[in-house]
Amino acid sequence: MAITYSPFYKITDDITYKLLDGTFSDADFSITKEKYISIIDHEFTGTKITTANFSKCTNIVNYAFTNCTSLSIASFPVCTNIGSHAFENCTSLSTASFPVCTSIGNSTFAACASLTTANFSKCTNIGEYAFYGCLSLTTASFPVCTSIGGNAFYSCISLTNISFPVCTSIGYGAFEKCTSLRTISFPVCTSIEYGAFEYCSSLTTANFPKCISIGGAAFRYCSKLSTASFPVCTSISYYAFDNCTSLRTISFPKCTSIAYFAFNSCTSLSTASFPVCTSISYYAFCNCTSLRTISFPKCTNIDYYAFSNCTSLSIASFPVCTSIGYSAFYGCTSLKSIYFTGTSVPTLGSSTAFYSTPISNSTYLGTYGSIYVRSSMLNAFKTAANWSIYSARIVGV
Repeated sequence: MAITYSPFYKITDDITYKLLDGTFSDADFSITKEKYISIIDHEFTGTKITTANFSKCTNIVNYAFTNCTSLSIASFPVCTNIGSHAFENCTSLSTASFPVCTSIGNSTFAACASLTTANFSKCTNIGEYAFYGCLSLTTASFPVCTSIGGNAFYSCISLTNISFPVCTSIGYGAFEKCTSLRTISFPVCTSIEYGAFEYCSSLTTANFPKCISIGGAAFRYCSKLSTASFPVCTSISYYAFDNCTSLRTISFPKCTSIAYFAFNSCTSLSTASFPVCTSISYYAFCNCTSLRTISFPKCTNIDYYAFSNCTSLSIASFPVCTSIGYSAFYGCTSLKSIYFTGTSVPTLGSSTAFYSTPISNSTYLGTYGSIYVRSSMLNAFKTAANWSIYSARIVGV
């Protein structure tokens, strides 16, 4: 028995549509779909529609097809805008064709667990949670997209490669937990927000030639990430590369500040070169057990525990340093030489700065485990607060 779907939505020639036991029949639907121009809020929510083919529709408003769990194909050749939650939880949707769509709203395709391909050649903006939990998504093509919203591709565990050639901004958690993601291309991206690639455990390379700032936890727990290149980045936020245990090579020639825990437990990192960095926050390189040499020619501030437990660290240079926090080099059991060759004595937060290093162990012979300073500053260092405990290890050069 035919039932009427309420409310009716009238189109230009006053033809309405109706449902037959929750499923559109060809007779009821074929004439309507050709003339449909716009779909209103909640219009098909929860229905058993299996195919949505709207050749004239230009706009889909919020929640239009939400929870249509039988919908498998959506084709909208002239639609330019898709509202928020429009296809959310359409768990059977496998094919979505929107060749001229320019904007995707928040949670538009969230939880579409069967969707395999997202090809939006004209889309410039992707809303928050747009493809959240699309577990089968393997291909995402957005050649003109400039902005990706927060959590847009969160937990798309089948996504392996992505390229966004004109994207300038990546929102928070945008690709978080995309555990199969191996390669990424963002040649003009300038900003990466919090957790954008967190837990992307298959990602091997991060190359962002135009990126200026890296948000907190942006690459946290990317356990296979081995190379990170950010030639114009000026700031690295907290936990940005925390527990990137395969990270060996990093390039940050313009970076001026490193936030707390930024490289914590990067156990494969062997060298660190930051030619213009002025500030290193607490625990920034804690537990970098392969780090052997470091040079920070412009750094003035080293916060507490900044290099603690860097057990392979042998040589460190800080020619203009003015402040060192407590336990900054605690547990650096291989620290052979450290250079403070500026024209002033850095403030030493406490006498624990070099605890559990050769510098604090009086049994080492000769100059092994020495603090090298300018000869003209030798006496000033030896008598300064908290430095005097290391006076036997302070050598003029």
